[in-house]
Amino acid sequence: MEIRPTDLLSGYIHRLRYENLPKNVVESAKLFLLDYLASAMAGYKINRIFNDALWNVIGGMGGKKESRVFFHNIKLPAPNAALLNAATGHGADMDDGNRTAQGHPGVAVIPVALALAEAHRLSGREAITAIVVGYDIFVRLATAINPSHLSRGFHTTGTVGTIAAGGAAAKALNLDLAKTRNALGFATLQAAGLLEVAESGQMAKPLHPAKAALNGILAARLSEAGAEGPREPLEGRKGFIRAFTDHVDLDILLKDLGKDFRISACYVKLYPACRHTHAAIDAASNLRSGGLPSPALLEKVKVYVYPAAINLTGTIYEPKSEDEAKFSLAYTVATALTKGNFTLQDLDVARSFDPETRALVSKIEIVSDPLLESRAANIRGARVELVMKNGTTRQDEVKLPKGEPEVPVTFEDIEVKMASCAASVFPKDRLEAIAKTIKKLDRLQNISSLTKMLIL
Repeated sequence: MEIRPTDLLSGYIHRLRYENLPKNVVESAKLFLLDYLASAMAGYKINRIFNDALWNVIGGMGGKKESRVFFHNIKLPAPNAALLNAATGHGADMDDGNRTAQGHPGVAVIPVALALAEAHRLSGREAITAIVVGYDIFVRLATAINPSHLSRGFHTTGTVGTIAAGGAAAKALNLDLAKTRNALGFATLQAAGLLEVAESGQMAKPLHPAKAALNGILAARLSEAGAEGPREPLEGRKGFIRAFTDHVDLDILLKDLGKDFRISACYVKLYPACRHTHAAIDAASNLRSGGLPSPALLEKVKVYVYPAAINLTGTIYEPKSEDEAKFSLAYTVATALTKGNFTLQDLDVARSFDPETRALVSKIEIVSDPLLESRAANIRGARVELVMKNGTTRQDEVKLPKGEPEVPVTFEDIEVKMASCAASVFPKDRLEAIAKTIKKLDRLQNISSLTKMLIL
């Protein structure tokens, strides 16, 4: 491989300065930071069994008090704080993502930037720059190696997330060029994450971004301490690219590096479920707004989605837990048809999986339609069709779910999301203060002005 991605990415990380960032990129970083915190507030409440287990293991280790663990009044070593904050951020499956990268950059990157910024008393601008670097590496590398990477069974959030976290950590620590390169090497050595977690044991899925965040900081600090890693971790004969994918598009990985910042191409999630369900939820909600016929009049509900959506969310029809509910296309669509939405409360299947919803689930037929996914045409959609017993039909098709760059949300929309996610976590005045602080993030001299607001 003549092109050396490791060198080019390392050079980009080392050279990038806050002053190089366009205003819209800075504003994107603020929006995704607010969204991450909203998602973490939801995750703190939702995935409690796993959260508590992880806290009991990691929190009891103690160590140097560097960075706050959100929603706890305690500081831990930066790697451990980042791990716990990343796990919480992914707990409700409401965190951001990128449809071509097929993973979640923010939850692997933002906890790293915040933990190191607090530990080293960095400014808001330094944190923003580290966040932008992490998103850029994640989206570029993950898009370049997919769909092969995903089809092999790897979870991009864990694998590429580790490398992105290493890049963000190197930027936050202001490593020189050689040490930045080494940090990427150490991060790449630790890349891991399997999609088997979407089949069973879904509560453990947050372990992927959690370990990505921890390992990213570990990688950068090992390099800072003088250790040396592999010279060609990405492109080497036994490196990441050859081990983790059948095909890589180096043009996607490297074109306009430092000019086209991919954070602006990411999406926000408005529903606490796998992203592959969201277009169908939107379509079902649209149908509900027009008035839902009595289930007794329905012959069937046909849900047309692309193959990847079926593979990840099309097998669970009767979820038994909140973790299964997030990955059940049938349940999320049936809920949206009955309620016009899908909310955190609907993850409590013991309460929300009522007779009306069950009746609709029994009528759902999931149909594969490859034409509903196309990079070239910017489509990743769904179509929901109501087939009546008298032969008439109603349908709604959504090409892209809400929250995509083409169907954008505003900072104010995320404030509304946070208010919904934060019920019983923070009072309204605290949420307003958090949002105001993030709006002026580029003017903060010390990131602790924000992080001190995130403890109970």
